[in-house]
Amino acid sequence: MARLCRREGRQTMIRDQPGLPLTQAQTGVLLGQQLAGEASVFYAAEYTELDGPLDYELFTQALQATLREADALQVRIVEMDGTYRQQRVEYSPPTLAVAPAEQLSQTAFMAELFVQLQQAFNPAAGYLYEHKLYRRGAERHVWLHRAHHLLLDGYGFQLIARRVAVYYEALLSGKPLAAAAFGTLDAILEADQAYQNSFDREDDRRYWLAELAGLQPKSLSPHPTPGIGRGRRIGGALPDAVCLSLKRRALELDLSWPELLIAGFAGYLARYGYGRDTVLGLTTMLRASGAVARTPCSAMNVMPLPLRQVEELDLANAARRLRRDLARHRPHQRYRFEHLEFDLEDAGYPRGLLGTEINVMPFEPPSRFGPCRALTHTLAAGPVEDLAAVFMARGDAIVLDLDGREENYDEPTLRKHWLGITDYLAQALESS
Repeated sequence: MARLCRREGRQTMIRDQPGLPLTQAQTGVLLGQQLAGEASVFYAAEYTELDGPLDYELFTQALQATLREADALQVRIVEMDGTYRQQRVEYSPPTLAVAPAEQLSQTAFMAELFVQLQQAFNPAAGYLYEHKLYRRGAERHVWLHRAHHLLLDGYGFQLIARRVAVYYEALLSGKPLAAAAFGTLDAILEADQAYQNSFDREDDRRYWLAELAGLQPKSLSPHPTPGIGRGRRIGGALPDAVCLSLKRRALELDLSWPELLIAGFAGYLARYGYGRDTVLGLTTMLRASGAVARTPCSAMNVMPLPLRQVEELDLANAARRLRRDLARHRPHQRYRFEHLEFDLEDAGYPRGLLGTEINVMPFEPPSRFGPCRALTHTLAAGPVEDLAAVFMARGDAIVLDLDGREENYDEPTLRKHWLGITDYLAQALESS
């Protein structure tokens, strides 16, 4: 037997089935969504500017073929016997009508994208992602990709974009395409269940409770509101001089530029934050190897990163200590931060230990789709507890976006911190 669900002209055939378990990442999203009280806080989106001649038909074929390969995306989320499960749905190729947007100013166009971002998904109908294509000029287009965090994290977005680019190039050239490299939903569930049933999970829980004992976290907001909510985003590329200095000093010090960035941001928080201890929530992809490394899904975690007395060290030594700390922490990074926050609250720890997050994304989205130059921007990255600093590689540049909880930061304050972090990095690099 089967049942047909309809939403906005999209049809999804759902077969009766007992359902599969959610991953711990998906369960965490649902828990967070209940705390936030608004599902759209957990919607993520990117838009890619495509400059050059675009073949609509072949681009659509490339997108449809990519999504057909990504079986972990073809699910719906249902409540069964008091718990949530996921059920497979038959893949239904999305239409990709080209929406005219030539007459819209950039401000009006961005407003249109934000309106689209908040359009409701229906998890029970298998409607958890969407793609739109806008025509901004004769050879200027924008591809909008949005999805619920139940399905995709930031790296998952990149896996989709890269595969579409490869498919599109193959279709344009008429060359054969290599076999799909995506992992499967079954492999993701198997890896997730293996960890949840292992002795490692309890060891990791105890490790973090001991590591974070007694800490009182700093915030760049004097009175941060507890909980999670929508982020207010400002950002831009770091000055060329700062970017060049960062990469040069990384080579000279035998460190990576992400290590220097994390240490620099921690130093800024230590100097200008309110509170006692410098603690970051470090976004980790959890995709080191295996099927998860090559599967578009939601897998990322937030790992606690306490940095003691970081204000007493110069940038080079702070980064070296960071490297040693990360080597000690990483074996325990699989323990879900959603569970950890409940554990910390039950143990009487102060809230906000993971409220200030940092995410360094050294991987890049595709820079070309056939003859089109491509530039990808993050429209929304999901919920924010207090403040998230996101550093992204974009060609030779490094972009810093700040997502500040709307209740805690207005736009002028975020801009002040963006400039402050940039200046702090420049001075710290020069003096290290």
